[in-house]
Amino acid sequence: MITLITDRQLAPDQQGLWVKGQQAVQTKNYKYAVSILKTLVKRAPGFLEARKVLRACEVKLAPEAGAARRSSLFGGFRVSTSVKKPEEALVNVEDALEKDPYSPTANGTLYAAAMELGLTELATFALETICQGAPGDKKQLQTLADHYIKHELFAEAADTFRRILQVDPTDAAALRAEKDCSARASMKQGNWEGSGDFRTKMKNANATADLESGDKMGLTGAELEARLAQLSEQYAVDNTNLQVVKDIASCYEQMEDYANAYSFYAYAFQLGGEADVSINDKAMAMHEKAMEAELAYYEQVLADDPDNEEARATLAARKQEIALAVVEDARVRVEANPTDAQLQFKYGQALFDAGMQSEAIPALQRARTNPNLRIKAMLMLGKCYHAKGMVDMAIRQLEDADKELMVMDETKKEILYMIGLLYDEQGNKEKSLENLKAIYEVDYGYKDVATRVEAAYS
Repeated sequence: MITLITDRQLAPDQQGLWVKGQQAVQTKNYKYAVSILKTLVKRAPGFLEARKVLRACEVKLAPEAGAARRSSLFGGFRVSTSVKKPEEALVNVEDALEKDPYSPTANGTLYAAAMELGLTELATFALETICQGAPGDKKQLQTLADHYIKHELFAEAADTFRRILQVDPTDAAALRAEKDCSARASMKQGNWEGSGDFRTKMKNANATADLESGDKMGLTGAELEARLAQLSEQYAVDNTNLQVVKDIASCYEQMEDYANAYSFYAYAFQLGGEADVSINDKAMAMHEKAMEAELAYYEQVLADDPDNEEARATLAARKQEIALAVVEDARVRVEANPTDAQLQFKYGQALFDAGMQSEAIPALQRARTNPNLRIKAMLMLGKCYHAKGMVDMAIRQLEDADKELMVMDETKKEILYMIGLLYDEQGNKEKSLENLKAIYEVDYGYKDVATRVEAAYS
């Protein structure tokens, strides 16, 4: 029976091959490394580490092997679930993989053989290799995600659903699955899946009463940690207790662990039959805060090291990915409550931030009908029109908003400032100065108003 082994379990002759293979890799003699490692893998088919190094060398030698699949949506292949003589297949498949390491057929055979033999990690490696060769193939990524879920690898499943969302940000099913798997991963990480009598584990009846009294605000960090530990014990008894899940989410929120707070609020929303909109609002708010925290981290890295091009590229990529994720969150909420003007405004703002001005305009126009949101929506519409090069429409929208504002607050200043810049863009210096002077007269330090106004008199 074949089992997974480590290098310490290799026979002496296999140890020699492993050392030679590693030396060949270190000297970048990949062709020789492949010949050595393939021999080793055939002699020790359960040595997964060697198989991984072998595959990496094969990719180095044939970098274009999966180019066609990487450049298009390759969805015609279905992973097989069974194979005849799996022990032999585990060995013989390497000949085909040497020619095309990303081959979905060969890797599918490897997957099926590994599953027949109960070698889950090897099966996972085969599926990951297929997805590496075709990162735009949603069907293959879904197969990988299902595999992770089946084996309760929820963090990996959540990551795979995020890869699906990178391919198709509009995939609502993948978005819901990612939330669910993230929540379940957090539960598993916290070891909240055990069993036992919760009440016998509590120190006394007062502790039990305190736990059941609901959420407590204003707790210290140590108190929050203690409360979370108590909640985790109750969760171990019943992981479908909605109040406990909500309390856990609230603890994480107060601890500013927004990623975990998001996961548990999302799970609470599912437990509640998706009827409590306020819980979903909480989940979405935590999602946004978690993403903001991630961006803040990369911005700080870049501030500390301005020449870090990797951080700069990562920040730019994540900003776009997060903007699209915020759009998807907002879209789901609007579809659930299409008459909610506040959600329409947030949806329009998210679309604008993602560079989707044309899509943002209808949502902002709907939000404009609400008296409490009217001015903010008009300001955003002005920004949308400007971004689309429709300067005259932007000015008209902003001037209409300005007429409705009687007090020179921050919103009116922002609107006047933007009108001034737009008139300047049109070459109308007189109108531009008129609007900027209105700000200058009440707030000398607002942005660069003083510089602009005073320059007009010099």
